[in-house]
Amino acid sequence: MWKRRQVNGSVETPGLKSFIISVGSLISARSFVAISQILVLPILARQLTVEDFGLMGLAMTLVIFANTLSDGGMGRSLIRREDADEVEWSSVNWLMIGAGVACMVFVAGLSPLAAHYFDSDRLVPLLLVMSVIPMFYALTAAPNAEIERRENYSGIAKVQVIATVAGIVFAVAGALAGIGVWALVGQQVMLAAVRMVGIFMLSHFRPSFAFSTQGLRPHLIYARDTLASAFLTVIRQQLPIMMISRVLGQIPLGYFAMAQRFNRLPQFGLAGPMSSVIYVRMSKAQKSPEKLRDIYYAGMRLLSVLLIPSMTMVAVAGRPVFSVLLSPEWTPVAMLFALTIGGLVLEAIAIFFMQALFRAVSRTDLLLRTSIEGVILRIVMVLIALQFSLEAVALSFTLWSLIMVPRHWQLGARLVPITLKGCLAQLIPSSLVAAAVAVTYLWIEHLTDLPNVAYFLIAAALGVLGIALTVLIDRQKSKSALAVFRNTPQVLTPASPAVGP
Repeated sequence: MWKRRQVNGSVETPGLKSFIISVGSLISARSFVAISQILVLPILARQLTVEDFGLMGLAMTLVIFANTLSDGGMGRSLIRREDADEVEWSSVNWLMIGAGVACMVFVAGLSPLAAHYFDSDRLVPLLLVMSVIPMFYALTAAPNAEIERRENYSGIAKVQVIATVAGIVFAVAGALAGIGVWALVGQQVMLAAVRMVGIFMLSHFRPSFAFSTQGLRPHLIYARDTLASAFLTVIRQQLPIMMISRVLGQIPLGYFAMAQRFNRLPQFGLAGPMSSVIYVRMSKAQKSPEKLRDIYYAGMRLLSVLLIPSMTMVAVAGRPVFSVLLSPEWTPVAMLFALTIGGLVLEAIAIFFMQALFRAVSRTDLLLRTSIEGVILRIVMVLIALQFSLEAVALSFTLWSLIMVPRHWQLGARLVPITLKGCLAQLIPSSLVAAAVAVTYLWIEHLTDLPNVAYFLIAAALGVLGIALTVLIDRQKSKSALAVFRNTPQVLTPASPAVGP
């Protein structure tokens, strides 16, 4: 089935130093992907239209739904099975490939209906081409699981970086060549295809022509539970895009999709990797509620230092920032970013780590409950907001977080001794500093008349200053928070590969 490295007759286990390097590589790769997405957007935004980005955002919604279904969590299930044999691995592999084929047919078959529903014939060829993406990810689910089981995260990181670069090169070349939205389509297909080739080359897994239903039951049960939560999360994130397109049209959706490309980066680049590391630490301390509380507080404090001052400055100086990064045509993105980023940062700081806690103590029932509640609340709030404006929809994201974060704290308090006062205390220092640097920027802007580039640089400097001041003022508690993660035993299970920027 696969080749194994043997040492004295047993499978070689990577050393701790090698594993720490692998984890660092994985987080670095995620950061590289996030940064590269920001760097390439100014080029794409100047070559493509607002409608192109709206159309791509709508097409990606259907593809992301299909991607979620194509694996179903069975790849993760293979990793946790110590006694899985060749037939079991091969059976799961063929089942996932079958699911990938079904998802490919589903996306392709749905394309005419989607085009009719959203009144956009251009969707049909886009979805027909992009329907191969779920298939690519299904083909690599088992090989990727084998790589993770060997803890070769540095290899996965290299593949991710290479695939990202390939996608970016195609997108930029295509945009400059004038192929329009197909530059974005080609980027996603290239990303998935290069990743597939890289995973195949890296993996030792080679399926046999065997299939047995006997060993599938535990994997199907696991997939049922994890798929439900993942699918609800995708619905919460993607359904507003479909609703905006249906009610407001492609151009408003284009602005909203561009804002989403920016305001999701803190979650993808920082909160995601940090939550993986925090999950490891929580798993090791799952029998100590007090230690779990300390880890949760420490994660909140560290991430708030990095995100709150910096994202506040981007929101306050949004017009010059987005005018310089993108072009004056994209200035409406500034208001949408400012209205959503507060909620998304709060979600990253408080909810991501609480979900890690739920998983660490095997309370996935609470994870599923909050997912259901979050989806219902998001749909209701977006439906109401759509009756007013696109800005109201953006604001509903922040209002959603203001409701769901205390709800997560309430449920978390049943498991560990966290308090509302204790949670808020992790946010207050960075929030106060963020308010101070924001007022400073507004004062400078009021007294001067400078080019947008100058205001962009001033905002960037104040954002860095805000982070430094928060660390300086709250130095002792920041050191204590860092100390929680020193010498952390790391057994990382990384998130599923993200699709595109």
